[in-house]
Amino acid sequence: MTPKDAIMFLSQHKTQDWRNEMSNENDEFMSEESPEERQDLMGFLSEFLISAKDTEMRYRDNYCDIVVNKVFNDFGYEGLCHLMMSIDKKANWISDIIIENSDLDDVMFKKYGFYDAGICDKARQTKAMLELNTKIWRLRRKYAKIIVDEIAMNTKNTSI
Repeated sequence: MTPKDAIMFLSQHKTQDWRNEMSNENDEFMSEESPEERQDLMGFLSEFLISAKDTEMRYRDNYCDIVVNKVFNDFGYEGLCHLMMSIDKKANWISDIIIENSDLDDVMFKKYGFYDAGICDKARQTKAMLELNTKIWRLRRKYAKIIVDEIAMNTKNTSI
């Protein structure tokens, strides 16, 4: 037997011995595991999966903020309007701007004589804005039916 053959022979047996040891250790580990340890492991895995989901959501939110800021910095408000129209087109939505900052600024200045730089953020937190959104969501269904009826009537009239 050459030295090279001897090394190969020993390394194969050592590898096989190591595999057998690992197999035995895994069997012992699995058999020694108590229900409490298993619960701890399940708790850890659960927390890990939740944190991974949170990380993905934060990444998505940050990415969307970056895109919006980039569009605004490069193209201004007109760019944001175009982005909004593109989103509507891609998602098959019909959306509209409910209240603009300038609407709130005009009312604030006419009634109270000053401007508030954070008026839109504050407006989103008001009961009146919540009420407006609630009414819009209710009217949405009602007008969806009316719009579809009108489209159907126009389709019948043009097909005759």
